[in-house]
Amino acid sequence: MRIVIRAGGVGTRLWPWSRSDRPKQFLPLFEGKSSVQAAWERFAQCGLAAPDEMYLSVGKDSLDLALEQLPGVPRQQFIVEPALRDTAAAIGLETIWITRRGGEAVIASLGSDHYVGKPDEFIRAVSAAQEFVEHNPAYLVAIACEPTRVETNYGHVRKGEELGEYGGVQVYQVAEFTEKPDDRSARHYTESGDYLWNANFFVWASETLMKQFSEFEPEMYELFMELREAAQTPDFREALHETYRRIKKIAIDYAVLEPAARAGRMAVIPVAMEWSDIGSWATLTDAFPADEEGNLFLAPVLAEETTNTTVLVKNPDRRLVATIGLDGLVIVDTKDALLICPKDQCGKVRKLVEDMRASQEWRDLV
Repeated sequence: MRIVIRAGGVGTRLWPWSRSDRPKQFLPLFEGKSSVQAAWERFAQCGLAAPDEMYLSVGKDSLDLALEQLPGVPRQQFIVEPALRDTAAAIGLETIWITRRGGEAVIASLGSDHYVGKPDEFIRAVSAAQEFVEHNPAYLVAIACEPTRVETNYGHVRKGEELGEYGGVQVYQVAEFTEKPDDRSARHYTESGDYLWNANFFVWASETLMKQFSEFEPEMYELFMELREAAQTPDFREALHETYRRIKKIAIDYAVLEPAARAGRMAVIPVAMEWSDIGSWATLTDAFPADEEGNLFLAPVLAEETTNTTVLVKNPDRRLVATIGLDGLVIVDTKDALLICPKDQCGKVRKLVEDMRASQEWRDLV
């Protein structure tokens, strides 16, 4: 198996701590380690792939940061996107890069910007997915999370019929991929027991994935084939820079996974692994335990009559944050920006960052 840890993308939802030059996946969230470092260590130690069969997929603007955080990884194991074109393009590129070096293979393509509380369960599921794909190479496999609450911020996967047990893990047909639901639908999904959270973890045979691109996104496929041909020449990097920017910007879910599911070619493995993508300041308590008042204080805080509030300080000049009579707020203090936001409005931080990026006055703070 080849393992790709995907670390592309630009941080917006954890602004102001996360910035364009320091996306969420590179923040030292876990005892001084980033989620990229945690993900790499998790799979480097589990034995599913040889050390030279692991790769990090990263945007060109984050390459130096990635090299700094993973100093022992050889440069040829970094797959660098010359432009950010969303997950379908990134996954196509990683597939070409890997097969160029070592031929067709089973690939685990795994997002990195997440928290996993039970990593052994996750690793077990990846191993089971590998075994399933080796016996059923026509399938693409999603590793999805068993929901722990009603959640409107995650895509969902509906389980279909059982496909068998592999490595002691049950595998199911995917009946449907659904986008982020409204509250009523999310409540129905969770109560039914048939739906899982889409966690952005996938396993497939490289050749099978490319066949899906050829069927569902033929224009993308043609550009991938241009890159595959160029990969055998000394001019590959030049061709990559020219061709990659022409590839359609679309998520792998829309480009391949949803139509493949409708065609009966997607399988899913449910896992109870205490997962969170830490997709907003409101979900930071998925990864870090709140106190009995529901507060999470990652800073010196003097709190009076304060509940369900998160405070994070990354400002060397801030000695104390004092709160009185607060409920359900997020306070994030950095050296050059301060965010104060109700938890139920944290989803709007992304729009705030987009507005700042379009502003001459504030764009240097993004």
